[in-house]
Amino acid sequence: MMFVLALRNIFRHRTRSLITLSTILFGCTALIFVGGFFDNVFWQMRTTMIQSQTGHLQVYKKGFLKNGKTDPYAYFIDDLPRVETLVKDIPEVDYVAGRIQFAGLLSTGETTVSFYGQGIDPAREKTIQSKDTLDLKKFYRRPDVGVPVVDQGEGLAVNDKNQVLIGRGLAETMEARPGMNVTLLTDTVDGSTNAMDMNTKGVFYTAVKSYDDIFLRVPLTTAQKLLNTGSVQSLVVFLHHTEDTAKVKEKIDAIILREHLDLEVKRWEDVTDFYHKTVLLFDTFHLIMRIVVSIVVILGVFNTMNMAMMERISEIGTLMAMGMKRKAILMLFMTEGFLLGTIGGVVGITIGSAIVHMIAMVGIMMPPAPGGTIVWLSEPSIVPSVLFSTVILCVFIGVIASFFPAYKASRLVITDALRYR
Repeated sequence: MMFVLALRNIFRHRTRSLITLSTILFGCTALIFVGGFFDNVFWQMRTTMIQSQTGHLQVYKKGFLKNGKTDPYAYFIDDLPRVETLVKDIPEVDYVAGRIQFAGLLSTGETTVSFYGQGIDPAREKTIQSKDTLDLKKFYRRPDVGVPVVDQGEGLAVNDKNQVLIGRGLAETMEARPGMNVTLLTDTVDGSTNAMDMNTKGVFYTAVKSYDDIFLRVPLTTAQKLLNTGSVQSLVVFLHHTEDTAKVKEKIDAIILREHLDLEVKRWEDVTDFYHKTVLLFDTFHLIMRIVVSIVVILGVFNTMNMAMMERISEIGTLMAMGMKRKAILMLFMTEGFLLGTIGGVVGITIGSAIVHMIAMVGIMMPPAPGGTIVWLSEPSIVPSVLFSTVILCVFIGVIASFFPAYKASRLVITDALRYR
């Protein structure tokens, strides 16, 4: 009976209740949109980093991440074919690619700059031609979003030998273009100096400008020849699904332990500090917005409940004169607040989800992020955890906002309330 009576009281003044529910609906939609927007940003960030730089997992010789910066050539992976086979046999693994990273000088004869180079396997590490990015909405809905894009020329091919793919920022500094001959100068693993004439096959870019400004890519066999080695520093593991990263890491750890391998494996998030800081920053923004929206909704519900209490003072006095206890009066108004929050929350996430879904179907073209190079398509997602927390927040707000008016109603003096007009 308490719920039935509270529900009837809510819709005694339908216009006021609908305005309050509209406020809750607006707040729900805002929270769902922002949560979905940030979730999509995180997805695009991690997909870009995985596809263009880190892979889902990286396997190193133990100690490489700690000491590899000072002595990178002391941490090559031994027995590479065996390790590669063991990892490839894991069902969730899409493919495994060896990499070797080195630093040196890039010269065109007139200009010389320092660079970081990556030796990659062209058969496994993908690139996309820039012509495929003309339809931006179609391109950014591809599953391989984040793969390096070849802006000029062509990507590396399986049989390429002395070919180099130069990052766009580095190419602009060197005024390099496809077909131009350049010279790479670096130290070999035994400490001597080696140089190799290369032909610029193409210019590529990723979503991260700082990466494009200093990196170039060459075929793995060419990098090994340049460094006078047959080994690699890391195995980059790509999975069918990013969600399997933690599970596959456990499997590789078990393989390392079982086979007594002197290796360690790191997830993509373990080597991307920028991603963690960005997530922390956006989570803080989301928290601030939740607080602001909550305050607005609390004020709306409080105003509705306070007006209802003022209009029903004589009615409250009658109920108490008939024997209704103060605790019951308190619970009646608190129940009205609870129902307002619950109805507003359920309707809010339903309509809010529909609105966000329609926005996602259209997509929002966004400018390049700070430090980025390309525009991107935002498609806010429907996040179940955001929906659940939004409903809980609405119910909590309804109860909290109704407490003070309910308390005032329960403390009325019966004789004063009966005389109130």
